[in-house]
Amino acid sequence: MVVVSRDGHYAVALERLRNPIPVAIAALGKGSLRWRPFVDSIGGTVAGHMVGERYIAVTDVGAPRGRLVAIPLDAEDPNDSANWRELVAESDAALRSVTPVGEALYLTEFVDTYARVRIVDLDGKELGEVPLPGRGAVSELPFPLMNLVPKEHPEKFLFGFSSLTVSPGIYSHAPGQKEIETLQAPQVRLENALVEDRWAVSADGTRIPYHIVRLADVNGSRPQATLIYAYGGFNFPLVPQFPGPMAAFVAAGGVFVHAHLRGGAEFGFEWWQGGRMSNKQNCYHDLYAIAEDLIAAKVCTPQSLAVVGGSNGGLLAGVAVTQRPDLWGVAVPRVPLLDLIGGCRDGYGRMGIMMEYANVEDPKEVRRLAAFSPYHLVREDVRYPAVYLDVGDTDPRCPPWHARKFAARLQKATSGSAPILLHVWENVGHGWATDKDVAVTEHTEWLAFTLRHLGVSNLP
Repeated sequence: MVVVSRDGHYAVALERLRNPIPVAIAALGKGSLRWRPFVDSIGGTVAGHMVGERYIAVTDVGAPRGRLVAIPLDAEDPNDSANWRELVAESDAALRSVTPVGEALYLTEFVDTYARVRIVDLDGKELGEVPLPGRGAVSELPFPLMNLVPKEHPEKFLFGFSSLTVSPGIYSHAPGQKEIETLQAPQVRLENALVEDRWAVSADGTRIPYHIVRLADVNGSRPQATLIYAYGGFNFPLVPQFPGPMAAFVAAGGVFVHAHLRGGAEFGFEWWQGGRMSNKQNCYHDLYAIAEDLIAAKVCTPQSLAVVGGSNGGLLAGVAVTQRPDLWGVAVPRVPLLDLIGGCRDGYGRMGIMMEYANVEDPKEVRRLAAFSPYHLVREDVRYPAVYLDVGDTDPRCPPWHARKFAARLQKATSGSAPILLHVWENVGHGWATDKDVAVTEHTEWLAFTLRHLGVSNLP
C-alpha cells in the first residue's frame, strides 16, 4: 500500500497486513519519483505516519505492548532501532495507533481491553486524554495496515466509538478542547443492561479477560441461556464494542459473553504470539477456561451455553465442538475453516494456515495441526451438541466444502439427537461485502437456532 503524507511532501510504501512496516519512501515534487529503502528488514511492527522529516510510529520492537518512536529520514540505518528516538515509552497499556492532529499526536491504546486515547506533543510530552463517551472501543479497521491512510480534517481527531451496550457514534476532538463533539449520535442502546468484567484462569495459569452483558432484571441466582463470542487469532483485537445482532440475544433475556483470547491483539505482541503457531492450543484452552468459569459461577450450565465465532472464530467454534463437546448446548461455526489438512491444498487456505497455525512443510507441524483440525477430531458415538454452520458459496477464504464435509461427518458420528444443520448461502462470500438484507437474514437464522436450542422463549 502507498500513502501520501498529509503535507504532500512524501509517499510511503507499506507492507504486511498484520505488522506493517514502511519499506520505502519517496520525496514528491518535480521530476521522476525516486524510491529509497527505509525500514525494510525488521521483524516487528513499525506503523505510523510521516510528520515533517520524521516517520512517527507505534512499534513493538523492544516493547511487546508498544511504544512511540520517531525515525529521522536521514537516519544512517533506519532498520537499526538504536537510530530511533523514543517519544513515549512502553506501559501497561497496549498501544495501537498514532494519529497526527495539528501539532499534537493522538495515541489510541487498550487498558485491560478498553479504549483510551492520550494526547502528546510532537516530542512525546503528555497533553491530556480524550474524554471518551464511556468504557468501550474506538473504531478501527480489522488490521493495522488498513489504519495507516492519513485521515481527513487534519486539525481534528475524528473517531467512532461504541460500547457493549451502546451502538457506534461518531465524534471529534481538537487539541485543547475540554469536551468531545458528537457528529452522529448512537442509534441503539441496550436499555437496563449491565456489563460485568471478569477474568478466567487458563490451563497454563494465564488470566483471560471477558465481559458479561445482561439485562438488569435477568435472574442472576440461577443459570441462564449464555452465548460466548470469541475470535483469538491473526493479531486481531476483538474489542468491547456493540455486539450488533447479538444484542438481540441480550434483549431476549440471554447472557452475552465477549471473550478476549490469546492470538488476538488486546495485550500486544506477546498476547498474539501466545495463541498462534506452536501456541495455538492456548487459544482453545482460554475459551474452555471462560466456559468453565461461567459454569462454576452458575451463570449457565453446559446445556444452556453456546459458542459462536466467524472465520478464525468459526474454526474456534469447530474446535470447541470436537475437543470439548461436553461444554456446550449449541455451537455456531460461521464461515469456518474446519479441515486444516485438506485446506493446505487451497492457495488461500495454505497461506492462512502458514500465517497463523502451522508450518505445513514440516511433518511434525502437520501432526500438531491435525490435533486441532475439527474434521479430523470427530469421533463415532459421541453426543455432540446442536450445531449450526453457515457459509457462503463464493467464499474464497473459507470455501464451503469445509462446512459440508464437517457437517456430514458430524451427522453420521453423533450419538445424540441434537440437530447438525448446514446453510450454504448463494452468492455470499466471507462476510464484509454481504448484502445488508442477506446479512440480516443470516443473523436472524443462526440466532433463532441458538435461542431455540437453549430454551429461550421470551423473544422480544
